[in-house]
Order: sequence, then structure tokens, then C-alpha cells
Amino acid sequence: MRVDIVARHFDIADKTNAYVSDEVARLEKYFDRITSCRVILEKITDLEYGAEIMVNVPGEQLMATEKTEDLTKSIDFVVKKMIRQIKKYKSKFQV
Repeated sequence: MRVDIVARHFDIADKTNAYVSDEVARLEKYFDRITSCRVILEKITDLEYGAEIMVNVPGEQLMATEKTEDLTKSIDFVVKKMIRQIKKYKSKFQV
């Protein structure tokens, strides 16, 4: 799976970059046919951060967003949302 991480309006630290990569790698545990993933981290105001994740799976693109006061919390919540979407997408194919 190819992972692209983009930071808007701030510079991303190496530690944060590694954390995002580790969290996104968890998605493969739920569905191994993910082709690519794009994570956009954004500093909205001094007290608000946003995280957006777009996952490409065969035939569809799944997307989730989250805004909180902490960047790490935003990343955690958006990954949880994406896990739920992947499980729902995967259940369409199981009979």
C-alpha cells in the first residue's frame, strides 16, 4: 500500500510522520486489497487540527475526516472511522 502524507499550514515532525504511517498500516489488517492511502493533516487554527484520510480500494474511494483540538486525537479518530468504513465495504462481498 502506498501512503502519501500531506501537511497543510504547518511542518510535520518526523515523529508525527512515523505515527501516521503506523496508524495507517493498521488498515491493512482489516482489508489487504487497499491500493493507496492519502492522509491530509491540517492546522485550521491555533487550537484546532483536522485530519482527512482517503483510501483507494478496488472500485471505490473511501474518505473520512475529523477535527479536534489535538492532532494526535484527530489522527486516532479518523483511523477509527476509516476502519468502520472498510469493515462495511468488506461486508458487501461476504455472503
